[in-house]
Amino acid sequence: MVSSAAAAAVSRRFSATIGWCLATPSDVKPQIVRQGRALCLQYIKTQIRRSSTCPKKQIVMKRLQRMLETECGEEAVNNVETGVFTALRALCAALERKRPDAFRHVARQATRAPSAMLRSDTALAELTLALARRITRDNVTWSKIAAVFCICGALAKEAAESADGEPALELVAAPAAALADLLHDSPGSWIANNGGWNGLIDRLRASDRDQRTEKTLRVLVSFFVSSCLILLLLRWVWS
Repeated sequence: MVSSAAAAAVSRRFSATIGWCLATPSDVKPQIVRQGRALCLQYIKTQIRRSSTCPKKQIVMKRLQRMLETECGEEAVNNVETGVFTALRALCAALERKRPDAFRHVARQATRAPSAMLRSDTALAELTLALARRITRDNVTWSKIAAVFCICGALAKEAAESADGEPALELVAAPAAALADLLHDSPGSWIANNGGWNGLIDRLRASDRDQRTEKTLRVLVSFFVSSCLILLLLRWVWS
């Protein structure tokens, strides 16, 4: 088990990146849990694909895809067709760009025995769940949910890369099992009360609008400054 002090230290780093809002508890629908687990497995697969040191990477990806097809089926397909998975990846990428160090060497940051955590599917699931609960302990936002996925993907990738030979599928998929456990609690209730997993798409659209607004403001400010400089230059030339 990861110590509460270590988990708290890591979660404080993540909390600097993500916002806060009040969660409203409700009964967690099984669909929320199933779809979330499928999303997590899909995200883990993308992280494994990005690895340059994972042994037998192609085999691991094929086994993850087979797990998605046999155990997740409809949920995995819907995640892709509705754009939920695309929205999740975009939000996770934004968090990683903003705080890249927070999502690197996560096991090393969270525990004094990272190797032991990365070699046991049970220990890895416990570590993932402890960190995820710390992140979502008080309040939940979509950014916090995305941060949990970043943690799951990072730990799965670290476990796969540290394995001797081909990593066990149970080990790589352990963070997804931890996420499913998390979704049985208040984070799953919050997701159900905020549009289900499709709420990720609305969150991404809001983020895109904010970025466009910020870009427009930068352009207007640049135009204003340039205009002022040109006027000053013309005034100096004509004087």
